[in-house]
Amino acid sequence: MRRLLRLGSFAMCVAAVLVGTGGPAAAAANGRIVAITSAEGTVEMVFQASELPPGQSVDAATVRVEVDGIEVPATAKPLGGGPRPVTRTAVLVMDVSGSMKQTGLAGAKKAAAAFLAAIPADVRVGLVTFGDAARVAVAPTTDRAAVADAVSKLKAAGNTALYDGTILGVATAGTTGLRTVLVLSDGADQGSRAKLRTAVAAVRAAKVTLDAVSFVGSDNTQARPLQQLATAGGGRVIATGAADDLAAAFTTTAQVISNQLEVTATLPPTITSKAANVTVIASAGGVELSHTAFTTLINTKPAPADNHFGPTPVKASARATLVTESSLPIALGALFLGVLVLLVSTVRSIDRSAERQGRVRRRLSLYTLTGRQQEKEQPRSTALGSSPVARSAVEFAGRVAQQRDFEATLALRLEAAGVPLRVAEWMLIHIGVAVGLAMLLLLVSGGGVLATVAGLVLGLGLPWLYLRVKEARRTAAFLALLPDTLQMVAGSLSAGFSMPQAMDTVVREGQQPITGEFNRALVEARLGVPIDEALDGVATRMKSKDFGWVVMAIKIQREVGGNLAELLSTVAATLRERERLRRQVKVLSAEGRLSAWILGLLPPVFSTYLLLTRPDYLRPLWTTAMGVFFLVVGVVLLTVGALWMRKAVSVEV
Repeated sequence: MRRLLRLGSFAMCVAAVLVGTGGPAAAAANGRIVAITSAEGTVEMVFQASELPPGQSVDAATVRVEVDGIEVPATAKPLGGGPRPVTRTAVLVMDVSGSMKQTGLAGAKKAAAAFLAAIPADVRVGLVTFGDAARVAVAPTTDRAAVADAVSKLKAAGNTALYDGTILGVATAGTTGLRTVLVLSDGADQGSRAKLRTAVAAVRAAKVTLDAVSFVGSDNTQARPLQQLATAGGGRVIATGAADDLAAAFTTTAQVISNQLEVTATLPPTITSKAANVTVIASAGGVELSHTAFTTLINTKPAPADNHFGPTPVKASARATLVTESSLPIALGALFLGVLVLLVSTVRSIDRSAERQGRVRRRLSLYTLTGRQQEKEQPRSTALGSSPVARSAVEFAGRVAQQRDFEATLALRLEAAGVPLRVAEWMLIHIGVAVGLAMLLLLVSGGGVLATVAGLVLGLGLPWLYLRVKEARRTAAFLALLPDTLQMVAGSLSAGFSMPQAMDTVVREGQQPITGEFNRALVEARLGVPIDEALDGVATRMKSKDFGWVVMAIKIQREVGGNLAELLSTVAATLRERERLRRQVKVLSAEGRLSAWILGLLPPVFSTYLLLTRPDYLRPLWTTAMGVFFLVVGVVLLTVGALWMRKAVSVEV
C-alpha cells in the first residue's frame, strides 16, 4: 500500500511538470511596485508589469494613484530618461554544469543574446556562471559586446552550485538602483557551500527582483528551490522543457524591465497621515493592473503666516567672513613666525658692551686686593621682569622711542596719569595689547579680516584712552584736594615755617596725588631748582589752571612782598567755592553725560558685535553704492551729534 501511494504521488508530480514542458508557463498579467520613496509632499514609485501579451505595454496615461483609498494627482513616464535617471542593473546567473552540455548550453547562449538585444540601453548587464563553483564572468556594464563575448565562450562542466551562484549574482548586482537577477538552472543544487535558507535570506536582504528559468531535463527536483528563491525576490519561475524556448523566457524578463514606469504622486494638504497604503492602478491591453505598497509619508510643511513687520532680515550665508576658514591656519602661522622673529632679534640685541666689561672685570680681579672674588652684578629690574629677554626688549623699545623723538611727550603723559612705567615699558605693553586683541578677534571671527583690523585699531586706541581717563581722574582728585592743601600750607606759613618746610608737611600728612607732586617739587628744590619753577612744573603736569594761579600768586609775593599765608587762605577759599560749583554742575549734568555716552557708543559697539557674528548683515554697507552713501551719512551725523551733545553737557567753571 505504501509503495502504491508513493508511485501515485510521483506520477502526479511528473504529470504536473509535464504540463508545461512544451513551452514557458502561462500566467495572468500583473503589476508590481518595485521601488517606492517619499519626499516632502510627493511619493515616487517604479511600477512594472509582467506576463503581458507580446507587443503590449502599460499605458502611462491610464496610471492612477490612491493613498489610503483617496485618489491623488499623479504623473507617469517610461523609466530611463528625464533629468533624474535611475540606475538599473540586470545580472544573468547561468548554469554551466555538466548537465548543460547537450542542447541546454546552446539554447542558453541564444537566450542570453536575445536578452541583450531586448534590454534597454541604459541597463547595466552582468554575467555570473556557476558549475563546480560560482564566478563573475563580467561585472555589470553597458558594453553589450563584452557580455556577448563572455557568453559565447561558456563551456559546460562540473556540478551545479546553484545557491553559491545565486548569492554571488545578488552581490554582483550591487546595493543601489533597480536590480534584477535572472537565474537559469537545469538541475538541483550540487556542491554549493551555502544552504538554501542562506541564499533565500541573501535575496530577501538585498531587496532585488529575482526571476528564475527552470530548464526541465531528466531531473526536476530544482523546481521547489527556484520557487523559494523567486518568492524571496518578488519574481516568478518560468518552466520550459525545450532549449529553443529559453530565448522566449529571457525575452519576457527583458520586456518587463523595458516596460518599467516612473510614477510621481503629489500629496494634497488634506492628507496628514504619517504612513499610508499607496496603490498604483494602470491598464495594459485592456487589462487593469494594480499593486499596493505601504510607505511613510512626508507631508508638505504649511507656509508660515506672514506676521513680519519692518525690514526683511538678511540671510546669513555659509561664508561668515571675508576669508575662508583655510586662511586661519596661515594667519596664525604668520603671526607665530613674526613673534618668533621679534623674539630672536630681541635676544640678539642684548647689550654686548656690558658683557665685555664683565669679562674685563673678572680678568682684572686677579690683580686686585679682592683676589679671585668676582663682583656680582645686580640685575636691572623692569616692570616686565628682570630676565635678560625682558631687559633687552625694554632697551630696544627705549632706543626706538629716542629715535622717533616722542619719548618726552609720552613720559609727560605717563607722569600726568600717575602710571609708574617707563616709556619703553609702556610701549611694549601697548604693542602687546594691540596684537593680543587683534589675535583674539581673529580667532572669534574665524579669520575675519575686518574683525582683525578692528581688533588692531581697538588695541592701539584703548591704551591711549586708559591714559586719558587716568589723567582726568588724577587731575580731578588733585583739584578736589587743592583747597585743603593750600589751607595746610597757609597754616604752616602762619606758624613760622618756610615754604619748603610747609611743602614737606603736605608731603607727610597729605593724600595722593598731592603728596606725590609736592614731593617731586620738593626734591627738585633741594637739587637747586627755584621753588616757584618746581611748583610751575606741577601745574604743567597736572594741567591745572587753578594751581597755575597759585604759583603765579607765589611768584608775585616773592617779587613785591606781602602776607603769603593770608594770600593762600584767600585763594583756598576761592578754589573751594569753585570746587563746590564744579561738583554741583557735574551732578546736574550727569544724566546728559550718560545719555551722550550711550548714544555715542551704541552704534559703533553694536556694529562691532554684528561684524563679529553676522558680517553678511553689514556687508551691503560697503559693497553697494547706496550702502556706502548711508554709511558716510551715518558717520557724519553720529560725529556731529556726539560733538553737539558734548558741547551741551560741558559747562566751564
